[in-house]
Amino acid sequence: MARWEEVHAEPDFNGVTSRERRGGFYRRYHPDLMTRGLEVLDRAVTEYAYDTAGRVAVLGERLRARPLPLLYATLIRSESIASSWVEGERETPRNIMLARIDHERASSAGVRVARNIDAMRTAIERLGAVWTHQDIQRVHHTLLPELRSTGYRDQPVFIGGNSPLTARFVPPPHEEVQAYMDDLLAYVNTGGDSPLIAALLAHAQFETVHPFPDGNGRVGRALFHGLLHRAGVVTGGVLPLSLALKDDKDTYVKALTAYRHDDDERSTATSSYVNTMLDFVNGAVDLAGDFSRRVDAVWERWSEALSTYRRDSSVHRAIDVLIQQPVVTAAYLQDELQVTKMTANTCLKNLIDAQIVRPAGGKLKRANLFQADAVLDILEFD
Repeated sequence: MARWEEVHAEPDFNGVTSRERRGGFYRRYHPDLMTRGLEVLDRAVTEYAYDTAGRVAVLGERLRARPLPLLYATLIRSESIASSWVEGERETPRNIMLARIDHERASSAGVRVARNIDAMRTAIERLGAVWTHQDIQRVHHTLLPELRSTGYRDQPVFIGGNSPLTARFVPPPHEEVQAYMDDLLAYVNTGGDSPLIAALLAHAQFETVHPFPDGNGRVGRALFHGLLHRAGVVTGGVLPLSLALKDDKDTYVKALTAYRHDDDERSTATSSYVNTMLDFVNGAVDLAGDFSRRVDAVWERWSEALSTYRRDSSVHRAIDVLIQQPVVTAAYLQDELQVTKMTANTCLKNLIDAQIVRPAGGKLKRANLFQADAVLDILEFD
């Protein structure tokens, strides 16, 4: 049964606020165990969910019908970067992609966002038919490998503020995390909801339980995509949900807050959360269409620029590298293509002549870096 618990905090004479120095009570939330959405969602939201699921299915079918590696790779990168934006972690696409090949020159923010790309890929490509605790923890470890613990949190956490007394939200105590995660895994592995409803409800429960000391938002959104991928709904890319969320974070936070209900408000609260998230999902479907058109234009331009080269030439193979890594060095390209230094340099010259890459400028002007601006521009947010 969902409930709010009043917890007493002793005075902290080193506290930042007067409330912390005085001590007092704060509210800690214990969510309900998960249940099928059809049992708690009102009829209007259920109908909206089916309509939205149809739009997502059409998007998934369109991505499968025309598999394009550049679209797949760019969608995952864009969604991962946007998911980091939701958490306030921002860096330029060039610096993020640099972090994948050169940690010494990369910023710390670039490294962290690059790891989120890896975590997203892990959630989408490596989570099997039946999820385990180890699977969830592997996604988290990919995101935050520097954390000593590889399991769930063993300490209290709070969201916002300087302490539980001033926090925006206090999740359940760490002693209850394992049981809640057992329940969440049982739901995603055996539940009867449609994939979209299951992904939305599992996301809300995951964020409410907050099973890790850090990285819960990014992992939770990666798991949302993992569920849609596992169900075969979206397999040729990802639904750019975080792209929709990043421009209206307040509404997203309010939706998660609405989900945290008292037991007698379960249907109203869950319906409110799902209804808001379905709005975001529909926005994400629209964004995916715009995104696809931009990627198609880049691919057509590249294909035309390289039409005079044999398909088995090194320059075409270099395009395959740029799809995955749009910022490269000659040495990186040489290693990926397994060619001589001269051949790698010739490839880069041909790509520069074709206006597919250019030498990096600014502070990286002397770093012997080359960047595919057409891809980086798609990843650039306002």
